[in-house]
Amino acid sequence: MTASSTLLVKGGHVVTASDVFEADVLVRDEKIVAVGKDQGWSADQILDATGRLVLPGGVDAHTHLEEPMNFVTMTADNFASGTTAAAFGGTTTVIDFAKRFPDSGLYESFMRRREVAEDNCLIDYSFHAMTTHTGLIDGGLDDMRRLAAEGVTSFKFFMAYPGVMMVDDATILSAMRVAAELGLMIMVHAENGAIVADATERLVQRGRTEEHAHTLAHPHLAEEEAAYRAIALAELAGCPLFIVHVSSRHAARVIGKARAQGRLVWGETCPQYLVAAYEDYADKGYEAAKYICAPPIRERANQDDLWQALSTDVLSTVGTDHASFCIGDPPDLPPQKSSGRGYFPKLPLGVPGIEDRLKVVYECGVKRGRLSISRFVDVMSTRPAKLFGLYPKKGTLAVGSDADIVVWDPDAQQTISAKTHRMRVDYNIYEGMVVSGVPAYVVSRGEVIVDGERLLGSMGRGRYLKRGEVNTA
Repeated sequence: MTASSTLLVKGGHVVTASDVFEADVLVRDEKIVAVGKDQGWSADQILDATGRLVLPGGVDAHTHLEEPMNFVTMTADNFASGTTAAAFGGTTTVIDFAKRFPDSGLYESFMRRREVAEDNCLIDYSFHAMTTHTGLIDGGLDDMRRLAAEGVTSFKFFMAYPGVMMVDDATILSAMRVAAELGLMIMVHAENGAIVADATERLVQRGRTEEHAHTLAHPHLAEEEAAYRAIALAELAGCPLFIVHVSSRHAARVIGKARAQGRLVWGETCPQYLVAAYEDYADKGYEAAKYICAPPIRERANQDDLWQALSTDVLSTVGTDHASFCIGDPPDLPPQKSSGRGYFPKLPLGVPGIEDRLKVVYECGVKRGRLSISRFVDVMSTRPAKLFGLYPKKGTLAVGSDADIVVWDPDAQQTISAKTHRMRVDYNIYEGMVVSGVPAYVVSRGEVIVDGERLLGSMGRGRYLKRGEVNTA
């Protein structure tokens, strides 16, 4: 679709975070120019949405594409494969991470990361800045200010992995004060690093190094305590806080209590925590490595509380934390999950899911009555766009917004499988799940980039997005 052409999405039920209504959507010059009843509108291209839902394109605010992990291995999905898989799943915007490199400052590392992604993305993208344990020394706080001027409005810190990624409380508090000054969002991986390190050491001493023992080294308490501490620090500094990948119902309760008190804190969970369970991989040997991430995929009894938290806005978004590592070793990549075979402390942490996020949450959330369709749109698109400075450009179907549109067929069925997915990874933790509800068309900035099983968009069309301040509405 050229910049001057027009597109009409006709006959569908438009879904926003607050409403569902019959309407047509008219697109011109990459933007939505009208939403309502067709008043004799003409268009170069018409998409028939009869009997289908018309959703804003998904916003996945937590991905790890083409990322060196601990500077030892590399995620299997690069920007090309990852953004293609995202598009086939109905996601039209991703926010990835720019990690500080050991030989560079935070600002320089960010600019290097942008160069890696440039011309290699199918959909629009942005980056959170991410620090390591040395992240704010040698001018790191000044780099935060420089990056804010470049439209980087979110910064991630780890409260786990001492000596590798963990940032001490004093440093986090200093960064939070800068964030409060500039209207930035602080993100934290909330696990108590000392608890996890101690539990890991004790398990190893007892010879418990099998893959699934990783979960035993990450107890609920580690996540619960760190969430409480991060909220306290943010309250002291007066800055907004976003707690990523909440896996524990106990941590969710801490977040819920703080939100009920009016504190500026939001929590994200991930599909793997809502659908998969410890029982799926316990005592499965190396097969368990498919499920190993941090925080861990917990016991099945944990899931209902997470769904309840998501439905009541205790948890506000669903991101994937997509970090794909193969079970086998591709010839063109460093060792993947096999580098920790039989010894969980060396396992690369992460699971794939960028392609399946909307389908899995629609099937297990909307279809099973746990989420309304508007709540689905809110947590998958609108709220992440608001919290990370992309709204209303992204995350909604409104006049003036980017024409990122998913025509969703609620009746079409698909069986999720590694044999057919587009992710560059040799397994899928949702293998064999039958979902009812898939994208029929995916539109990015007015261009139809996916038509059913056909890829129409060209690689490199995705644009880098500068972002604004937090929108708490």
